[in-house]
Amino acid sequence: MNILGLSGGIKIGNQDGAAALLVDGQLVAAAEEERFLGIKFANGQLPRNAIAFCLDQASLAVEDLDAVVFAGSTYERFEEILADYFAFQFGHAPPVVLVDHHCAHAASAWYGTDWDEGLVLTMDFSGDRKATTVSRGGPGGLVEIEAIHKPNSLGIFYSAITQFLGFQRDSDEYKVMGMAAYGEPRFELDELLAITPGGYELQHRFVRGITSDLPSPSKQERLFGELPVPVRPRSPGTEITQDHFDLAASAQLQLERAVVSLLEHHLAATGLDRVAIAGGVGLNCLMNRTIRGHEAVSDLFVPPVCSDAGLALGAALLESRRQGDVPSTYRHAFWGPEFSASEIREVLDRAGAGYREVEDPGVAAAELIERGAIVGWFQGRMEYGPRALGCRSILASPRRAEMKDEINSRIKFREEFRPLAPSIRHEQGSRFFVDYADSPYMTQCFAATEETAREAPAVVHADGTSRLQSVHSDTNAAYDELIAEVGRRTDLPMVLNTSLNAYNDPIACQPHQALRTYFATGLDAIVLGPFVLEKTNTSGD
Repeated sequence: MNILGLSGGIKIGNQDGAAALLVDGQLVAAAEEERFLGIKFANGQLPRNAIAFCLDQASLAVEDLDAVVFAGSTYERFEEILADYFAFQFGHAPPVVLVDHHCAHAASAWYGTDWDEGLVLTMDFSGDRKATTVSRGGPGGLVEIEAIHKPNSLGIFYSAITQFLGFQRDSDEYKVMGMAAYGEPRFELDELLAITPGGYELQHRFVRGITSDLPSPSKQERLFGELPVPVRPRSPGTEITQDHFDLAASAQLQLERAVVSLLEHHLAATGLDRVAIAGGVGLNCLMNRTIRGHEAVSDLFVPPVCSDAGLALGAALLESRRQGDVPSTYRHAFWGPEFSASEIREVLDRAGAGYREVEDPGVAAAELIERGAIVGWFQGRMEYGPRALGCRSILASPRRAEMKDEINSRIKFREEFRPLAPSIRHEQGSRFFVDYADSPYMTQCFAATEETAREAPAVVHADGTSRLQSVHSDTNAAYDELIAEVGRRTDLPMVLNTSLNAYNDPIACQPHQALRTYFATGLDAIVLGPFVLEKTNTSGD
């Protein structure tokens, strides 16, 4: 069966449009629409370019699809809308199926594990009127145990705090998480988010327009009302004070308390000890660290696409199973487009860019990193999900603490408190991080060892943790060998890794987008396929 899963939508509030294609239960292609458009989140868009890519990758025509599946079971007339869309855009309308939003989130996590059974927790702002679900995964699939409905939402809680602190909700929540390391959790937030014996209760009287009888405000208006905190709301662009850092720390702690209470209840009731997480709240890697360290949890899995982009994958997995396929476990996130050397050369020549061709791109990049350069790295198939995992990355040596500030100011154009992540080879994880566990998708935090704090300060956050990526030779051999080569040259087999984009741009998908990032930012060099471009000064001085 050829099953195409979709996310996104047609309203301005719909974001993270993506497409994922399964052939006989095997994932063959997946990508987010924002990467093709160059518009972050691709609000209000169905993923036309991502659909076309998936079909082309599998050498299929739209007529070959057995089903198109969208995660939005409560969307009115959406089967008809999608049928019209496909008939107009592609000349044929395959059968359309709608599935539940949170069931799709749960499937995107569950089918990334190889467990016999486990607990699956989904949390976000809301979807199909639900905000949180708890399901039991097993050989027969997923069975929902509890559903918590909007407005009782952890995503709404964290989004309101995000907006209160002067950032963009549904976008900048990770900034609040980063701020938490610089604050003390001294504000009592039980009046806003009460912790109950089996979970939590959001006091939604403090939040505006989130009940079923009121339209949610747009992102340009306040989501929060008079929050019960002794801090004035911060206007965007104004000074960040210690009170703001302390509020971020307080909100982070309250979120973790709520999730732990919910999990403890269900782990005890089911006797399970493995946990998988999806939904936008699942991108909170500090929360994930707390869950992983809980005495009742033996294993934690967080997929590469917790956000709504992962709904495309989850929806396809649900329908594939319903139609009789046995979905295969996906083992990496590299499901997007890739480009041949000739295709990259054509872009470089058209741009009039000077470049040199090298036999081994990894050795060339490692040499530049050894010299202190900040290097763009464009290789192989693009990552599916919000994290650059070594195919569309910006790389540097983590040895100098100042490197974080240089990248944030010269290239990313963002706040100085934002942390940057390390990539390490999986087999050396315990050398660099305490209580190390495999984290291939950069969705978990770990405490740095003394060696890491001393030798790689640029990737250790203010709280002594790092959101690391475990690299495996069998899923990304070129990136694994690059890190090994850096280790041979510097005695530190680790690189600083952040996404190949500037602030408010999506991660580069195509060569011309990577080239634009190179020329528009302070990148010292870029390695696109076998081609190396360098600016005048690549010494890192």
